Amino acid sequence: MRSILSTSSAVLALSLAPAVLAQLKVDIDKPDTLKAAAGVVVKSLVDDYTSQKPFVAGLLPSEYSFFESGVFFNTLMNYAAYTGDKTYNSLFEKDFFNQIGANADFIPANKAATIANDDVGYWALAAISAAEFGAKPADSSSPSYLTLADNAFNGFVRRWDDKTCGGGLRWTIVPSSTGYDFKDTNSNGAFFELAARLGAQTKNQTYLDWANKVYDWTAKVGLLGTLDTNSVGQVFAGASVKDKCQQIDESFYSAQQANYMYGAAAMFKATLSITWKERLASLVSYSAVTYFGPQQYVDDGKSQVVTEAGCEYENKCTVDQKAGKAILFRSLGYALEYDSLGLLMTVQINNSARAAAKSCNSDGDCAFKWTDFEYDVTKGTGAGEKMAAIESFLAVVRRTDNKPVTGAFSSDEKTESPSTTETSSPASQTSADAEVSASKVPNSGSRLTAGSILGGAVLVSLLHLIL
Repeated sequence: MRSILSTSSAVLALSLAPAVLAQLKVDIDKPDTLKAAAGVVVKSLVDDYTSQKPFVAGLLPSEYSFFESGVFFNTLMNYAAYTGDKTYNSLFEKDFFNQIGANADFIPANKAATIANDDVGYWALAAISAAEFGAKPADSSSPSYLTLADNAFNGFVRRWDDKTCGGGLRWTIVPSSTGYDFKDTNSNGAFFELAARLGAQTKNQTYLDWANKVYDWTAKVGLLGTLDTNSVGQVFAGASVKDKCQQIDESFYSAQQANYMYGAAAMFKATLSITWKERLASLVSYSAVTYFGPQQYVDDGKSQVVTEAGCEYENKCTVDQKAGKAILFRSLGYALEYDSLGLLMTVQINNSARAAAKSCNSDGDCAFKWTDFEYDVTKGTGAGEKMAAIESFLAVVRRTDNKPVTGAFSSDEKTESPSTTETSSPASQTSADAEVSASKVPNSGSRLTAGSILGGAVLVSLLHLIL
């Protein structure tokens, strides 16, 4: 029998008694439970996106940098690919193209004055994901996803800077922008990954040559750890052109690590080179040790759970840095197809996915610090936290079956073939670069690393009346 409560009593109870929402439930051995959990969180993520005021198609709320909107669309693409749920495909097709810019290279007019190379990079990586999955734009007059990725690639080629530090992309694109004198591994890592994936996709040697060039430059300038530094496989944040990249910023975050890891796996797939296999192994090994805790403490229930080691222990992670785990799990889901550390990383990924589920509630709100094993409403949630949880669930699904769901992006019409080959050659400077002029402080993605260089909680209340 239902309890009898007066209207006034119910209202008072609602105001005083916030509900304790259930944690998400997953069974690592049952992929459908992980897909269902991802579905709960992705719905919450999309609701946050669509309900914002003012709404701008293609952009997360204003507190998020432009790069993170690219990560958001990539998450939607991965979710559809590995669950088969087409619910958000039309949203992707419609809103993604609102931010490609007049030259279809991810430099939209509303961001041109402050845009950074890593902003462009994460949008381009979403485009190459769409191309790999065989998706095609709903509007046949729109450029293909492969064309969008290629346009971004050519923009990187034009902006490659041989005049300082022997090469590399600068963080920001506009010379007057804060960060223009910094060459970061978010930008160069995104370029490397994009070139490698384009090369693996199309078999075009131009892309593979550039992937080699970016990786070699990164290693030569000292942004990749070596035996001498006792940090083999580590990706450092970047270096300044002011001292010719002599002083390395040794900050480290999972996103920069992830891009090089994904790119190395793509290069191994494209070349079957033992060199790339060894490079991939070192990048994965470093990730396993650094971002998943010290292995000697495997029984404490926490050390196998992912941690953003560069900032999380001190609770200093920024909004941008909270997207890093999503990028890390996405990369691991791909990289472990080609690396022999799969058994070790399976344990770490599985435990992290379990912790993510405990850190999310049944409304799809998720915490950032998964080692707490709960969602604390007083600490709130955000897009980065939700994308990380989704990608962790999908990473486990991919360990069971790494093939995208057939027909995830198809309709009754023929879909774009993922094996389509489009030629690429370094393009000359276009108006996309020329129109980017005066700038202010950048609202862009390399805040993932730039914090060390450049210087209210959500409350949910609910009362369930018990039968």
